[in-house]
Amino acid sequence: MKKLHLLLPVLIQLATAIQPSARDPLPNQQLRDLKWGQLNFLHTTDNHGWHAGHLQEPQYSADFGDYISFVKHMRRLADEKEADLVVVDTGDRAEGNGLWDASDPKGNYTRNFYHKLDIDVITNGNHELYNKTTAQNEFDEMIPYYNGKYVASHKLVTKNLGLKITSFGFLFNFTGNYNNTRVKAPSVVIKEDWFHEAISDKDVDLFMVIGHIDVEDHELSMVLAAIREINPDVPVQIFGGHSHLRKFVQYDDKSTALESGRYFETVGFLSIDGLATKAKKAAPKLNFFRRYIDANRVGYQHHTGTNEDTFDTPEGLEMSTELTKYRAELGLDRLIGCAPQDWSLNKDMYGSPNNWYTFLEETVLPKVVTNKDRHDIPRIIFINTGSQRFDVFKGPFTYDTSFLVSPFTSKFRFTPNVPWEYASQLREYFEDDSNPYFHTLGGPEREGPRPQALKSNSFRVNQRQQNVLVNGAPSTIVPGYTTCDDFGNDGDDTVHSRIIWHFAPKVIQGNASFPDGWETSPPEAVDVVFMDFIGWNVAAGLNEISGNDSYRAVDFQPYMGEEDTMTKLLLDYVEKEWRHDCV
Repeated sequence: MKKLHLLLPVLIQLATAIQPSARDPLPNQQLRDLKWGQLNFLHTTDNHGWHAGHLQEPQYSADFGDYISFVKHMRRLADEKEADLVVVDTGDRAEGNGLWDASDPKGNYTRNFYHKLDIDVITNGNHELYNKTTAQNEFDEMIPYYNGKYVASHKLVTKNLGLKITSFGFLFNFTGNYNNTRVKAPSVVIKEDWFHEAISDKDVDLFMVIGHIDVEDHELSMVLAAIREINPDVPVQIFGGHSHLRKFVQYDDKSTALESGRYFETVGFLSIDGLATKAKKAAPKLNFFRRYIDANRVGYQHHTGTNEDTFDTPEGLEMSTELTKYRAELGLDRLIGCAPQDWSLNKDMYGSPNNWYTFLEETVLPKVVTNKDRHDIPRIIFINTGSQRFDVFKGPFTYDTSFLVSPFTSKFRFTPNVPWEYASQLREYFEDDSNPYFHTLGGPEREGPRPQALKSNSFRVNQRQQNVLVNGAPSTIVPGYTTCDDFGNDGDDTVHSRIIWHFAPKVIQGNASFPDGWETSPPEAVDVVFMDFIGWNVAAGLNEISGNDSYRAVDFQPYMGEEDTMTKLLLDYVEKEWRHDCV
């Protein structure tokens, strides 16, 4: 069901971001409007602690206080339009930003300020479950506070139209949770009596599924099929997460799914028109509309009909002030060093001087991954590229930056004296291995293959170009998301120029302490050093290459101290190697 929507030639003016170290979005960008329906949704997912906004990326510089103000204005507009608004979050609020990771216990501030968001339905992702303390605090502090809105199953009646919604919360078939939690796969839940009883309720206007699951994953299709078996004609609206992408899927003429990106870059908007209400029969055909909103104040102001003088609410300003205070208490703006240039994960080709993976394997890893007792022994150092999560920008590299770029707590392990004929084949083995080698932000779960990421997204750089005149004024086209989904390529609220996404290898390899001329006369044996996250893969590779089963992940020993995570090693490198007077 494809729709065409005209691009309105709107020029957005400059608005100041709340956080003191954030930068303003560029003015005069072209925006596509929202189309309200009877039932409307705001959706966030996979924010991973980025609630102070992107301090070095103006396009995504709105903070959580700005979002609180945005939600309040959107609720006002819903009331004025005699429509309804439902606010949803589908998890992974945890891990991946200093605001979360630097507190003790982790997430201490984040859980507190989430209580101040006027939200209707919320669920967890896998990152709320990796750590014992995080899972316990989620259970103790979040679930009781939301009193039914934190869903496995929840019923709500909308404010203005009285629509009766039954919602369900799901997590993908995740097995990496700490043992103080239990995860039930969707395939199990849909067979349980309580679920069948809930979907057999005939007094429901719409079923809502919120899941920390990729909207293109078969697990959501199974949930929809179970509902459809009993309710072939009831609308079903799904909100997903986990892939970190902007996605929209239409399953049938009464069911769609929205996934709203990552890292507090995106607020998803979805509307449905044609629903039956007490005062109105259902239309012959439901109309769905989706929009991916860039998270900045100028867009928020445009979509709510406000301006710099009227946008901020007392609740939003208070939250922004608290965020500034929290960041100061954690020392997140403490300067570690000054990055001499930009490095990207995927906007620059692997092997090029602007590629972060290339810089790591050629420069950083050989210097920082070392053992004083084995320093002179040749070593090859493997880290999976999924362990690096964000680009490095020229200028201040702060304590916070270390969590943005390399947030994981994986330790370095090694196996000594591996014959060169085996060790030299590992890199090729990793690339050919069908097993994924990715972290998702904050913990080591294994995801689907990376090519999926190319389907609906291109990514961001901080550049600008001039577009043609619109209404006599030059418009600014900023590189960013150019999403293509089941409704076409007009879903992004801001008109962006496309960014080419370059593939990266699964694993990068640093070489250290090799003698001169080793390329033609390699050493007989080397130490193989690696992040513990890929320890199982290293053992499997060495066993396959050697033709025996002598390597076991449980036998691998620490190569460095338990405190020597990649996050710490990167901080040490920056402090020692980069200048401290940023220009």
